[in-house]
Amino acid sequence: MSKVVFANVKEYEQQQVTEAVKQMFEQLGGLKSFVKEGSKVFLKLNLVREMSADKAATTHPTVVNAVASLLQQECNATVVVGDSCGGLYTPAVMNSVYRGCGLKEGEKQGLYTLNQDFSSTSTPIGGKVLGSVEIINAFLNADCVINLAKLKTHSFTGYSGAAKNLFGLIPGLVKVEMHATHPQLDDFCDLLCDVADFAQSKIVLHLIDAIVGMEGPGPTNGTPKHIGKLFCGTNPYHVDVCAVTLFDEPAKMPLLQKAIQRDSLSQEFSEIDCDLSSLKADYIADYKRVQVSNDAAFLHLPAWIRFLAEKFLTQKVKMRKRRCKKCKKCEIHCPAKAIEMGKKKAIVDHKKCIRCFCCQELCPFDAVEIKESLLLKTTRWLSSTKTSKKRPK
Repeated sequence: MSKVVFANVKEYEQQQVTEAVKQMFEQLGGLKSFVKEGSKVFLKLNLVREMSADKAATTHPTVVNAVASLLQQECNATVVVGDSCGGLYTPAVMNSVYRGCGLKEGEKQGLYTLNQDFSSTSTPIGGKVLGSVEIINAFLNADCVINLAKLKTHSFTGYSGAAKNLFGLIPGLVKVEMHATHPQLDDFCDLLCDVADFAQSKIVLHLIDAIVGMEGPGPTNGTPKHIGKLFCGTNPYHVDVCAVTLFDEPAKMPLLQKAIQRDSLSQEFSEIDCDLSSLKADYIADYKRVQVSNDAAFLHLPAWIRFLAEKFLTQKVKMRKRRCKKCKKCEIHCPAKAIEMGKKKAIVDHKKCIRCFCCQELCPFDAVEIKESLLLKTTRWLSSTKTSKKRPK
């Protein structure tokens, strides 16, 4: 059995968060059972891009401070904090991200050091779709790692939690390359599982910050949603199952479906030692979820049906002219090279678009909108059931 624990936390008040994290660690056997005395520990955050903590897109500084201070106090650990954001993995970009995400203060207090090693190494990982991949050296050079994720909706994968957060072990624009070479959601979820399974040998704990999560068009353009919980465990899929239980059916999520297919997770979740019934009692019925489109469903259809399905039953990227500042971030980071700057806004070539939604994720002005056709909306409505909108049994 794999134990997952959770704590109820009302707000990001430092003492309250630290006490909750300490209690969770104690329930799992104590930090010393995971981290050796004097270890160099890398805290892998979710720092998707430069955003203030109140936007609920990145790991909150109080959670980082809590874990770092406990590592120092209980394990005399050297703590390094970092991530590879969605853009360039360079000192200028990452230090701007650290500053914007509110992490400089913790470094000033001596709780941790912000990672300044922006190198990476081509690493054999022996995955199903990835034989080897660039991995950031901040991860490789650590004695052990604690994964500090953020619970969010995600327009491509449905949600972002512990397992999805490990995609950030791949540096900068290499992630863009991964989207380009694995454009189908099914294939991309295999990639995410490959990375998560490889990383698991070094990661001792996975903690999800769900005190305030994100709903709507995540992972960066959604809205904050108070959830009031922290989750922690030793297996990323198991922690994700518990967190997702609060707002949706875990088995519906493409990444968790893939973990089930790969036998990394049982269909009944019977190996998870957690009080799922109490989590279901806190189910958030009005949580604004996202509907994901799995283009792999079209691959084996006749060509003419596939053409119609891809034209009318897939989501489309739309640029909001009034919000677009022509900063070119979407153009630079588009894996399919489907975006170019027009006179008044960015223009999307929908024939090239692979619907990875990197443009939406990285746009600092919320200028990217994901649109659904009337036919797609109607199809979703007809396929939905009343039970899916109610609290799961």
